[in-house]
Amino acid sequence: MIGALVRPLAVATGVLTALALGCSGGPSARSVASPPVHIDLQPRIVTADEVTTEAELASRGERALTEQRWQEAVNAYRTLVLAEPGGLHASEYMFALGLAFEGLQDRRGARDTFLDLARRFPEGPKARTALVRAATLDAYLEDWSALASIGNAILGRADIDAMDRIVGLGARGLARVELGDDMPASLDIHDGLDLSDELHYGARDVLPVAVAQLRFALGELRRLRSERVALDPNPSTFLDKLEQRCAGLLEAQAAYAMAVRSADPHWAAMAGYRVGEMYRTLHQTLTRIAAPETSRTERQKQIFFAFMHVRYRVLLEKGLREMEQTVALGERTNDSSPWIVRAREARDEMQGALAEEKAQIDKMPFTEDEVKTALDLLKNRKTRQEPGK
Repeated sequence: MIGALVRPLAVATGVLTALALGCSGGPSARSVASPPVHIDLQPRIVTADEVTTEAELASRGERALTEQRWQEAVNAYRTLVLAEPGGLHASEYMFALGLAFEGLQDRRGARDTFLDLARRFPEGPKARTALVRAATLDAYLEDWSALASIGNAILGRADIDAMDRIVGLGARGLARVELGDDMPASLDIHDGLDLSDELHYGARDVLPVAVAQLRFALGELRRLRSERVALDPNPSTFLDKLEQRCAGLLEAQAAYAMAVRSADPHWAAMAGYRVGEMYRTLHQTLTRIAAPETSRTERQKQIFFAFMHVRYRVLLEKGLREMEQTVALGERTNDSSPWIVRAREARDEMQGALAEEKAQIDKMPFTEDEVKTALDLLKNRKTRQEPGK
């Protein structure tokens, strides 16, 4: 039985050997080397326009990003991310896609891409940097709730350095003050400023964006607290309240003036607008105070109107100068952001308000010069009555 099995096996082995020799061309063919055959196993990426590979698209996207051909870079990296969402290089492609969106000035697209990267690859090498970039972008977008969340995410990571912490504190502090939560905001802002001072970060004339954000946030905090001071028309408290309000305004202006030194002119535009708006708001608050009950006649009401508008017109004029400077900054830097648009609109409104005010006074039975003379007399009388003057 065993022999019956061996013989067919031997025959089969011989046939296989002969076939192998025949296929190889025999021993003499061994001296002729066959060229190696390259088989490309890289999967193809098929789009509506072409059939390509990951390597080709990655190379194309990198070149476009380097040469600032932003839309081409977006197209390449977006295709790569869609083709392999969980691939080995997916987080790198997403980060590059975010940079390309930034180049296109599509800040929302860039912010969303960076946040998506941080959510999908929280332990990846790009997650921390993506969050930091998202924080900067969200301040432009004024999405304060999202900015607070990003600040929390940055500060909650174990791998951040001191610079990242400054960004996180600035992001969360600014968001909190814009949302009206000024006590926690104050802690974040001052912690961030203290840390930047310890590191001498922002000690030069031009401020890094992270420090400019903290300075702007400090201005916002002081502005918010200043504008909470209600100006009671009661003469016994009016001057004290007005002094508090003006002191807060000047402190806020000092913080905004620091933010104007930012390396990014957008923060200068934001700060310039806020200073102008503070002066306009104070002017409006003062000139809307109703005439006292003792002003019963129309002439008395006219005198009160003229006194308030002429006396506090300087506030509106200061605000107008700030708006004009902010608009000029936008023109120099080709900035068409919402803050420049707001500054331009506010400038036009303030110019109209000044013209309307002067037109109303011109219709009254006294001149503006007479009003100014009367105000000077009142000021001198008050000075003589004050002790120690």
